[in-house]
Order: sequence, then C-alpha cells, then structure tokens
Amino acid sequence: MTSAVTSAPTGTATPGGILDGIVLFEAFTPEERAAVASRGRVFDAAAGTMLMREGDTASSLYVLLDGTVRVVRSDKFGGQVEVGFRRVGDCFGEMALIDGGSRSASVIAATPVRVFELERDLFLSLISPSPALLAKLLRELSRMIRDVSERVVREDLERRTRIAESELARQRAITLAVTGLAHELNTPLGVCVTAASHLKELSRSGSGPLATEELQEPAALLDANLTRAVELVEAFAAIAACQNTEPLEALDLRQAAADAAALFAVQHPDLPLEIEVAPGPPCPWLGYVPHLERVLHNLLANAAAHGYGGGPGRVEVTMAPTTLDAVPAWCLTVRDWGTGIPARHLPALTDAFFTTARGRGHKGLGLAVVFNTVTGPLAGRLAIDSTPGAGTIVGITVPQEL
Repeated sequence: MTSAVTSAPTGTATPGGILDGIVLFEAFTPEERAAVASRGRVFDAAAGTMLMREGDTASSLYVLLDGTVRVVRSDKFGGQVEVGFRRVGDCFGEMALIDGGSRSASVIAATPVRVFELERDLFLSLISPSPALLAKLLRELSRMIRDVSERVVREDLERRTRIAESELARQRAITLAVTGLAHELNTPLGVCVTAASHLKELSRSGSGPLATEELQEPAALLDANLTRAVELVEAFAAIAACQNTEPLEALDLRQAAADAAALFAVQHPDLPLEIEVAPGPPCPWLGYVPHLERVLHNLLANAAAHGYGGGPGRVEVTMAPTTLDAVPAWCLTVRDWGTGIPARHLPALTDAFFTTARGRGHKGLGLAVVFNTVTGPLAGRLAIDSTPGAGTIVGITVPQEL
C-alpha cells in the first residue's frame, strides 16, 4: 500500500462549502458547517493509500470530497473481504466522533482521492459548549446507523430469499428428473418382469423345452433383481410424489392416523406388529391424507424391519396440540420400544440410501421419503430421538391448517 498524503488548505469560496451536501452535517446551518470545516483539514492521497486501518484507535472522521475508497475487513484466515465502497459525499469513521474506539474495517483509496479529515478532539472542543450542535450530530448519526442496519437486514433477507429460491428450483429440477426417470423405466421394467416370470415358469420341471435345472437358478436371480429394480423405481416415484399437491381435506387427524395404521396392517398381515393409536378427542386438521398415509406407512415399516427385526413388537401413535412458527399445530408422535438407533447414525437417517441393513435388502429410502413429505407438502418439522435398547421416538409437527 502506498501512503503518500498531501495536505491542502480547508478554505473555500463559500463558508462551510466543503461540508455542503454531506448528510451527516445536513442539519447544521451554513455557519455551523463553516465552523466545523475550520477545525479540519483537506488532504489528497494516491490510489492504494491506506486511509484507515482495522483495529487502530479511532480518532478522526473522514468525508470523501473526490474519488472512491474501498472498505475491507480481515477474515479469520488473514485475508481481506470486500465490504463495500464509499463515494463522493460519503463519510467513514464517523463513530470515532462518539466512542473513539477501534476501527471495525480498513479503508483504502481505490482511486486518487481528496478527503476532509476532522479529528475527534478538535470536533469535541467545538460542540461541547453547544448542546444543540451535539443533539444535531447524535440525531444524524442515529439515523445513519438505523439506515445501515435496515440495509443490512434487507440485504440479508434478499440473500436468504435468493438462496431459498435457488434451492427450490434445484429441488424442482431433481423432482422432475426423478419423475421422468421413474416413468421411463416403468414400462421396460414391467416387460422384463413379465418375461422373467414367464422364463421362471418355463424352467420348472415338466413345463416345456426349457425345463432344465440349469435355467432355474438364473431365472430366479433375474426375477429377484428385477423385482428389486421395480421397488427402487417405486421408491423414487414416492420421493417425487412428495412434491405433488393433493386436494386438501378437512378431517380428524387422529382418525386419519388410525385408518392409515389399519391399512398398513391389512397390507402386511405377516408382520407381528401391534399398532396402537392412542384414544382422545378429535384433532381437526386441514391437510393431505395420501401424504399422511405415506409418512405413517414408512415409519411403521421402519419400526417393524429395524426396530424389531421382523419379530413381534408394538408401536404407539399419539397426538397433542402445539405450535409451529407461532401458528396452531399438531404433534404426531410414533414410538416403538425396539433396538433403538446409535447416536452416530442419527444425523444421516433421512439421507437417501442411508441404511445399515443393505445386506437384508433394504434400500435406505424410507426416511428420506418421510422427511421430504413432512417438510414439503405437509409444511411441518421432523424430529427423531432414539436410545439403543430403549426404542425410537419420531415426532412430526404439522400445522392444523395447511
């Protein structure tokens, strides 16, 4: 950095002309601005000059009369992060007039500049006898700080909005890709499954020219793997379906959960799983029944397969009123008393394809479907708590009205 600074006189043709149009001194009279100007100095600096260094003791206010300066801050790695620019008429270092604390950023001349500098001690000697001047300064500083705070909040909100919109667009693109892939694979896989089943039938003893034992094993292998591929496509389709909107229905959440549990039991008569939906008053809910059924189906299947390993077990479903983002909501809890989940696995449970039972044929998509459905069309929150040997508690919080 260069440090060439050339002093110049502060006088101008019009009293106080140097500070005319400067927001910080806008409330001052021409005479008051002239008095302030007389206490400071004007200097010129070449591009690259360090005008103010981060961490140094603040002792002066600067007004940029000509040129542009860069405002930078140091990051935790020692590098410089561009904070912004100041242009003609802007002030920097104004907080020095009040607290004389450390500089929060460095200011570097981006072009040749002409700067008015007002030392804190000289300014205080001017305004100390005049409470009116002090009040004007404090009022303008407060307004400037408020404007900066509002701008920072607005820019942060805009940044978060852009990130959210980008993430939403990415999720939509993924959903469209998954939906398209599932649609394109369904037909050829269906044909292959039918052909494999027919081949398996022909390979059975006494069923035709292909009835040989050598064909039975590869036919069974082909049939099993095609079935697995179909299940994967169906799981992908379920993830994509999480983003689809269904007709909203006004219903009793407790009764809807009981119906979903009964449907699961009918679809899986071979599972020795006792499902209890706790009795209680109606829970009015305006929501999507298919999405709720999908969530409960996957949670019950997870409890049966992982909590109890396919053996006998019990699952309890309860409901209680709560709030979500300050609006009335229901907390639906699904609890089992199975083997539980190690703490190290909890952060990855909702990741697609995460499973500790791949060797038993599990694909690791069930909780990904649950998470996407709860946080997507159900506009809710998902929480999973588990202790090895003591079971698992899954909490689903959804608004009472979507």
